[in-house]
Amino acid sequence: MPQSKRLVAQGGGSTRGGATCAVIVLAVQLVPIWNTTAQAAGFALREYSLSAASTSFAGASATDDSAAFLPFNPAAAGGVQDDDAQLTLNLILPSSRASFGLATTSASTSISGSTRPEDFIQQAVEPGASWRIRLSDRWAAGVSVSAPWGLGTVYDRTWAGRYYAVESRLLTVNIAPDIAWQVSDSLTIGAGLQVQYATGVLSNAIDFGTIGALFSIPGALPGQQDGFAEFRADDWAIGYRAGLLWKPDDRLALGVAWRSQIRHDLRGDVDFSLDTAGVGAALSGASGAFIDGKARTRLSLPYVASAGLSWQATDKLTILGEVAFTDWSSIDELRISFSNPSQPDSFQAYGWSGAWLYAMGAKYDHDSDWTFRAGAAIDGSPARNATRDPRIPDATRTWLSASVERRITTSTSIQLGYARLMFPDEPINLSAARSGNELRGTLIGTTDADADMLSIQITLR
Repeated sequence: MPQSKRLVAQGGGSTRGGATCAVIVLAVQLVPIWNTTAQAAGFALREYSLSAASTSFAGASATDDSAAFLPFNPAAAGGVQDDDAQLTLNLILPSSRASFGLATTSASTSISGSTRPEDFIQQAVEPGASWRIRLSDRWAAGVSVSAPWGLGTVYDRTWAGRYYAVESRLLTVNIAPDIAWQVSDSLTIGAGLQVQYATGVLSNAIDFGTIGALFSIPGALPGQQDGFAEFRADDWAIGYRAGLLWKPDDRLALGVAWRSQIRHDLRGDVDFSLDTAGVGAALSGASGAFIDGKARTRLSLPYVASAGLSWQATDKLTILGEVAFTDWSSIDELRISFSNPSQPDSFQAYGWSGAWLYAMGAKYDHDSDWTFRAGAAIDGSPARNATRDPRIPDATRTWLSASVERRITTSTSIQLGYARLMFPDEPINLSAARSGNELRGTLIGTTDADADMLSIQITLR
C-alpha cells in the first residue's frame, strides 16, 4: 500500500465524514424528482458522475482518484485515502420527432390522429452520488446511488400510433454497497451488491372497434371506438458486481468490471377505460375481459461488462479509453400477464441483441486548481429494425462531452459539464401480421432524436 494511504489510515477518522454521508442522503431525497430518460443504448443510463460522463465514459473502469468512479468499478473504492464523496446532477434536454407514412388497423382502416409526433422523449433530472471511506491499511468501502436503467416517452392519447404506446416510463434506483481489498501495491479487487428498486408505467389505447368487428358486435367501427389501458407496477431485486484495478506502474492503470443481470418481477394494478359507444362494455360482458385488476411482467435487466485504460502521457495529460458490453439479449419480449383468467396476455416482441460502447477521452490538469476533460463515444443500439417501436425508439448514438473542474478549497471542487448526444434516423416497421401486433395494426415510418445534457458535480475530499 502507498505510504500516504498508510499514514492516513493510521491517523484516525476524517472530520468530513458527516458531510460526505450527507451527499448520499441528499441523493436519496432527490428521488421524488428523479425522472429518467434513456441516454445510453436501449434504456440504459450511465450518467452516474460528471467526471466519467465528461470523457464520454472513457477510462471510467480504470480510474480511482475520486468517489465519482465507484459506480463503474467497485475496486475504485481502494483509491480513497481517508473519505470522499461526490454528488452529480444532470439536466437532460432531448429533442425528438417522428414521421409515419402508414398507420392502419388490422382491418386495413386508416387510423386517425397525428402522424408526426414531436418531443415524445421526456426531459429528465437525474442525480447520482457516491461515498468512499478507508477502513484499514488494505481495506476500503463505499456506497453509490444511481439510476442504471430508465426511460420516459409520452405521446398524445389520440396520435396515430396510440395502440402501440401512449406512456412508457421506467425508473430504477440502485443502491450499491461495495468493499475493496488492496491485494498489493498494484492490484485492487472489489465486490458489492446492487439493491435495486424498479417502478414503471405502461399505457396504450385499445382498438375496441376492431375487436368488436371481429366478434360481430353491432355498430363496431375499427379505429373509431377507443378504450385505454394503464399498468403501474414496482419491485425490489438484488444483484451483485465485481471488478479489479491493476496499476503496473505509476502512469498506467487498467480496470475491468462486471455488473450482474437483475431479474425483476414487477407487480401492480391495471386500469381499463372503455369506449363511449358501448362496444368495450359489450365485449367485457360477454368475455369477462377488460376489467380492472392485478397484473405482472418480468423484466430481466442485462449484465454489463467493461474494461478501461488510463495512461498518464505527460505530467498534465492523461489519455483514457473504455469498451463496454451490455447483454441486451435478456430483453426478448414485453409480456404483461393478468390475474383475470379471461384477459389474454399483452405481448410485444423485441428480440434485442448485445451492444458495445467504445469511448476515447482525455483529462488535462492545467494546474492544481483547474482540470479539463473531454471525450467521444459510439454507443451501439440493441434494437432490431423489425421490432423497434414507439415505446423505445432506440438508435446507435454518438457522444461528445466536455467539462471544467475548479478546486474551490483543498477539500472541495465544483465541476460543470456539457454533452451532446446525436441519434440517426431509424425505421419503425411494425406489421399487424407479426405475432402480438394483431390488434395494434400496422405502423411504418421513421424516428429521430438528439439530446443536450447539462451537468454539475460537487466533490468533497
